[in-house]
Amino acid sequence: PCGISCTHQRSRLGGGRLVIAASYVFLVTTSNLELSTTMETEGFVEIEDKAAKAAEEEEVDDEDWTDLERFQHFARSQHPLRRLVCIRGVPDLIMALSVSDALDSVLPLLEEVVTDEESSVRDALASNLAPIVRTLAERTDDAQMVQMVQVMWNVACVLLKDKDQQVRAVAEDGVVEFVAMIPRELAVNPILTHVLLLAEEEVEEQRMTAMKLMGELSFTLGQDIVKTTVSPQVVKLAGDSMFRVRKAAALHIGKVCRWVPREFAVEKLLPVYLTLAEDEIWGVRKACAESMADVAAALAAEVRKTTILPLFDKLATDVSRWVRNAA
Repeated sequence: PCGISCTHQRSRLGGGRLVIAASYVFLVTTSNLELSTTMETEGFVEIEDKAAKAAEEEEVDDEDWTDLERFQHFARSQHPLRRLVCIRGVPDLIMALSVSDALDSVLPLLEEVVTDEESSVRDALASNLAPIVRTLAERTDDAQMVQMVQVMWNVACVLLKDKDQQVRAVAEDGVVEFVAMIPRELAVNPILTHVLLLAEEEVEEQRMTAMKLMGELSFTLGQDIVKTTVSPQVVKLAGDSMFRVRKAAALHIGKVCRWVPREFAVEKLLPVYLTLAEDEIWGVRKACAESMADVAAALAAEVRKTTILPLFDKLATDVSRWVRNAA
């Protein structure tokens, strides 16, 4: 069934018994090839260095270890698969530990894992940002909450700048999710404080990340903070020289509009949105079409009638079919 060709040799032995000898060299070779392919697909790299291989083979899994001890050993394992499984199980591990043990023995190790050479491991950590915070937030006192947020934000900051785009995207979603679980003052500082610094970075991707986070986190920051701190930075990014940053601004400006006073949205943010809708890059105009519902929800009916409806008609007849489809 597997398409394996085996060479059979038949020989007569005493008693009329028939002995069949089969050679499975092809099967073994194929299995090794499939294993190698699987590791490459999962993002793993085979270890070529003999010393590293030897170290991996010498690793032990003592059945007398507690779950915490096993985590502490495997988080630094030479074997990528062990590290991956270890990180995927962190929320369950934390659930079984006291808050103090989790804060003192598990979270500090995450600050090491965040620089793991395997993107699969970093991606697993990014996926667990919110589950880890959720597991701890329900049981922490005020001082423990501050400690937990600081460590998890340190981990998230590194992931938000990861070289792998998938890891960055997963980390962005994780941050948005876990900020909803923490007190507003911690969402403002340290998190918003660092997001505003990201918005000033020279690297284009980091300004895009900052724009997305400012839009998505507006719901938890409070009207005054969004108006006085977030909105000026949004206006600045909307005029960025890089079109992908302007596109991020166009896509998320509607969420910011919904969390500022209506008069402020009309006076300060609506003109910025209308300018983005005239951008020479069709991707920016498409983003405006996609965020139109959020912008419209922040405006009075009369303003929607005089500005949003004409804009909708214009985008619906745009020269780009992608913009037309989005509208």
